[in-house]
Amino acid sequence: METVAAAGMEIYLYRSRIRQGECWSSVVAPGLWLGALAAGRVVVGGDEDDAPEGGAAPADWAPGSAARFWAADGFESRHTALADGAIAGVFLRVLPDAVEDLLGPDGARLTGGSGRAAAHVPVSMGLVWRMLGITGPAAARRLHLTAAALHLLGHVVEAGETDGPRTEPATPALSPADIERLHAARELLLRDLAAPPSVPDLARAVGLNARKLGRGFQALFGSPVYAFVKARRLDEARRLIEEEGLGIAEAAWRVGYSPAHFSTAFRKRHGLAPGAACGRR
Repeated sequence: METVAAAGMEIYLYRSRIRQGECWSSVVAPGLWLGALAAGRVVVGGDEDDAPEGGAAPADWAPGSAARFWAADGFESRHTALADGAIAGVFLRVLPDAVEDLLGPDGARLTGGSGRAAAHVPVSMGLVWRMLGITGPAAARRLHLTAAALHLLGHVVEAGETDGPRTEPATPALSPADIERLHAARELLLRDLAAPPSVPDLARAVGLNARKLGRGFQALFGSPVYAFVKARRLDEARRLIEEEGLGIAEAAWRVGYSPAHFSTAFRKRHGLAPGAACGRR
């Protein structure tokens, strides 16, 4: 599990494979928690020590909704897998001292008592998958993850205040096998940024049709295939210039750009000219 700390939050990005009936426990630290599964299905709870206040039954947790709860004190949570396959999810913890800073006076409404009884509210699955797929230089990736986490938190808090679920753009249903194929497609693109395969060729290589590849790639990684390749090319070019000391023209050719078009694209992506990146070596 990857953990990113920023803006009074801890962002947990989780991916693994599980078998039906497998059990595991995790320690839940104090704070306002939000969890959303992107793939997999589990039961949370299952014994008296785990039960939320009021003796609530164990919760069946699957993609499509987020669990939001307040933990005044730390406790141990038990999980049981309901099916074989991949499990992936995003979990946020707003630190107790940061709740009011992020949510204002309304934060008190979500943090009363000892908590632990989870409210399940609709969640944007496209946003959850996007957070799991965010890539790029470390500082930029941290900022993008923080912005997405705040967006997710705001969406879930707002959805919990409405009479019905919010309408979200349709996202394709992705099976664990589809997700593995999409990750394989991403790796193929990253393997040769200068000459990546076309979408039809990429789809054939990973065993998907082109339409499902395109829609699934955008849902999982947050951008169309060609936009993803363009962004990664320019990120790699900046790394080559700043970290390896390549000249501008050589870095451009290395990632598949002609120098004539490279400067404009680089400036749009990074907010500075390639020559300024050279000065940061």
